[in-house]
Amino acid sequence: MDTKRLTSHLIKKTLLAILLLSALAGVAGSQLAPKVPLLTVLAYSALGVLLIGALVLAAAIVSATVSQWVMRNGGTDPQWFWFSGEPPGLEQLRAELKTQAQKDGV
Repeated sequence: MDTKRLTSHLIKKTLLAILLLSALAGVAGSQLAPKVPLLTVLAYSALGVLLIGALVLAAAIVSATVSQWVMRNGGTDPQWFWFSGEPPGLEQLRAELKTQAQKDGV
């Protein structure tokens, strides 16, 4: 099975589903403001979906950038920021590797 074709097909389906769900929300939302034309409500709905998508994309980029920075600057794993120290046994393992490297002359 061609994974590239499968992935592009999945992306197309997902985008179509998002478009149809936002249109459905727009039609339902048009009942809240009956004097506003349906096309205007659908346009605002589409703009809202684009804005949310842009915010999610920006958050993903910022998160990935921070994670890469942490890893490049000697961090163990960005997820360990939630805890007060290194994972159990990691400091001992690092010390053992350091002494082994000194013995090997690296």
